[in-house]
Amino acid sequence: MQLPKSGIKTLWYRLGGWRFSQHQQLLHTARHRTLSTCAIACVAYIAIAIRLVDVMIVRTPDCATGCQQTECQMRQNIVDRNGVILATQLVTASVYANPKVIINAKEAAKKLSELFPHLTFEKLLKKLQSESGFIWIERHVSPKKQQAVHSLGIPGIYLQNDQKRVYPHGNLACHVIGRCDIDGTGVSGIEAAFDNLLNTKAEDLKLSIDIRVQHVVHNELKAAIEKFQAVAGNAMVMDVQTGEIIAMVSLPEYDLNRPMQSMEVGFNRNTLGVYEQGSTFKILNAAIALETGVANANSVFDATNPVHIGRFKVTDFKGQNRPLTLVEALVHSSNIAAIRISQKFGLKVQKQYMGIFGVLQPVNLEISELGKPLVPSNWNETSMMTISYGYGISVTPLHTLVAIAGVVNDGYRPTPTLKFVSQQNRNERINSFRKNPCISKKTSKTIRKILRQVVKHGTATADIEGYHVFGKTGTAYQIVGKGGYGSDANRKRTTSFIGGFSAKNPRYVMILMLDNPKAAAGTYGYATAGWNAKAAAGQIIERIAPLLGVEPDFNEEEEYAETMQLTTLTEIED
Repeated sequence: MQLPKSGIKTLWYRLGGWRFSQHQQLLHTARHRTLSTCAIACVAYIAIAIRLVDVMIVRTPDCATGCQQTECQMRQNIVDRNGVILATQLVTASVYANPKVIINAKEAAKKLSELFPHLTFEKLLKKLQSESGFIWIERHVSPKKQQAVHSLGIPGIYLQNDQKRVYPHGNLACHVIGRCDIDGTGVSGIEAAFDNLLNTKAEDLKLSIDIRVQHVVHNELKAAIEKFQAVAGNAMVMDVQTGEIIAMVSLPEYDLNRPMQSMEVGFNRNTLGVYEQGSTFKILNAAIALETGVANANSVFDATNPVHIGRFKVTDFKGQNRPLTLVEALVHSSNIAAIRISQKFGLKVQKQYMGIFGVLQPVNLEISELGKPLVPSNWNETSMMTISYGYGISVTPLHTLVAIAGVVNDGYRPTPTLKFVSQQNRNERINSFRKNPCISKKTSKTIRKILRQVVKHGTATADIEGYHVFGKTGTAYQIVGKGGYGSDANRKRTTSFIGGFSAKNPRYVMILMLDNPKAAAGTYGYATAGWNAKAAAGQIIERIAPLLGVEPDFNEEEEYAETMQLTTLTEIED
């Protein structure tokens, strides 16, 4: 059957249209596949780009932490009271690596170990093969080493701007200034106490320390330790009116610019160590007696025979074996008389005044390295008697310095500080101390007169002509082993001197202590404080008084001459 021409034409168009439609569908599918492929490629490209930015620029969160310190504000200087720099910041560079970028870890480790010999190949290789995006190789490298790192041309090894804390005076005042860790964060001393302030404040932090006085105290203390073969030593000088600590030295020491070799050298004996103070506490004992009215300067106390405390017998070193006035009791440093004095006012009064003098609680000071006193858990008659001559209670040298400062400063006990007190704040600070005096002006004046006699009549005197030095020595035996003070053959002692100048108008007080000194040439076999600590203190006072601007007065007032009743004075050792 033959179709009409119109039917054939219609069928042909229909078949052609189907083919055209199929072609269009194929083109549409191909277009979608192409677009999908392009989209996947774009996403992959973007992911790779993001990862490259993360590795090459942002690196990792670890890196951000590591570099955070370098981007912060420069840490401010620490200066002494005269503006001399004690701690400052040095801009430097540190070497770091991105192990994910390093092509040949073994080759890089080999080259770096040759440049930094103290870093072993094995240690470096382990670092460079890690999965971290950031690792430190060497911190604070010299400009010469920085150039050498550049010259190596190792992909993935970079230099980062960094900061390093430096201390121009090295070991001088190390226990006061303290130190920072490798990232510049304060970890001890002033650096730790004012860490936030040093990172945010726009001006230098000024301390009360006078580096000139610090140098003198350091040299004389070190010389005394060497001469008397002492294990260690410490000394402080304080402005008795404001409480500013002018010098603080603790030996052994360490260089702040180098790693600390042992914990011993980082131990601040002035503020952290607690010790039985020995005869220097007799000053407080006498002050209580005078203040409570149970005695005056010429009251007599029987020191003829030893005092028995349980199975122990308390004697005097080179005792006078006779009744002594209160003045003589301190001049001769009589343990027996000290006990007799304490029995006059009793243990309750003693404990009360020890609290008033501030020796029962930690001292308030800016740094955190502060020791807590060791006081009797049961303050009984035995405690009262031993405390009267400096045993049975252990405190830091700072405790003793502050307590005696209050006793000799017309009764106004200062709060110690390591921060500089400006002239405009000086009067306000002094007036704040006067609100709660620990003793009366009359008692304070009498104590100064007595302590003037102690210095004037010693064998190894600390008296310096024109400066009217006052003070008291102390020799305390150290506890050895599990308890007790050992036998004569193995006894160890701590010797000390505490005092100041001038007796008429006190301005500065100081304390100096030696740990287990030995007899030396010219001491006739003695190793007590009168032969070592007292002599060293006198040399310090002679050198620092002019530096501190204290003018000598060669006309000692009559009331500070020998007007008190004193019998013949023989050798005074303790």
